[in-house]
Parts: sequence; structure tokens; C-alpha cells
Amino acid sequence: MNIQIASKGIDVSPALQDRIKDRLEEMMDKYIHREGDAQVNISREGTGFRTLCSVHLPSGATMEASGSAQDGYAAADEALEHIEKRLRRYSRRLKDHNAAAKKEAFSMFILENPVDDSDEDARGNSEPIVIAESPGSIKTMTPSMASLELGLADAGVVIFNNAKHGRLNVVFKRSDGNIGWIDPKP
Repeated sequence: MNIQIASKGIDVSPALQDRIKDRLEEMMDKYIHREGDAQVNISREGTGFRTLCSVHLPSGATMEASGSAQDGYAAADEALEHIEKRLRRYSRRLKDHNAAAKKEAFSMFILENPVDDSDEDARGNSEPIVIAESPGSIKTMTPSMASLELGLADAGVVIFNNAKHGRLNVVFKRSDGNIGWIDPKP
């Protein structure tokens, strides 16, 4: 994880820097399971300290929090607690804990063209065949929830039932880096 710690008008001890870095990396591993970027600013404010923390997630979401206290460690801990609470809520939102949600079974297929290197005529043939099958389920969610899940998933597509009308929808990663959404008409 890329973590930048900046200070304004004070020297931040290596112990405090290590504490902040370790805690942020622990949170990302616990809730997001992917790398992200973080910017932490520590400054002197009046008789106390102020810590501003901003975490940029791979999905494009940004979490921000601040903490103020008489001690630099306490200010950092307060900001990190707020970030952890936001990451926990974000992670929970991505999971569908609703027991009443409709789920439909489907099979996922991995396709590949078996080409023998010794057969020169077969190299031009690119017809795929099914080589593996894995079970899955279709969740009911909103397009925004599906795009959040897509941001955290390593797959390039999320298939879901739209919570608004119950029809099958698809969100996918486009080659230009944006997210596409397919909502077919009945």
C-alpha cells in the first residue's frame, strides 16, 4: 500500500509513522483485500494536534477522516478509528447479507481453444471449447452496488438482478477504464 505521511510545522517521529502505516495496511487487508493509496497529514493546531487521513480505494471511492487531540498519537488514533469504521461499512455494503434477496443459480464457463503447437493448420482456428464449469449465484442489487463490487472483484463483469425491476443486468469494465452498464428492455 502506498502511504504518504506529511507534517506541517512539526517533526513526526518514526514510531508514529510506523504505527499509522501498520494500522492502515492492517485495515486494508482486513476489509478491502486489495492495495490502495493513503495520504495522512499531521499538524499542530492550537495546543493540540490534528490528523487528516484520506484513503483512495482501487474502486475509485475515497474515505476521509480527521482527528484532534492534545497528543499526536491520540489524534492519529482518532482519525484511523473513523477510517476503519468507514471501511467496515463500505465492506458490509458490498456484501449482500439480505436473506430475502433473490438468487438464481447459474454456471460460469471458462473457454479456451486447445491448439497443438505441432499442427500448423489448427493455429489459425480460434473456436473456443468449454474446459471448466463452476457454480455461482446471481445477487439482487442496485447498479451502484454492482459497480462497487466490480471495483473490488478481479473479474471484468458482474451479472445481477436489478433491485428496481428484478431483470437481469450486467456491469463491466470498459477498455477505456470506465464502467459500462447493460439494462435490457423486457
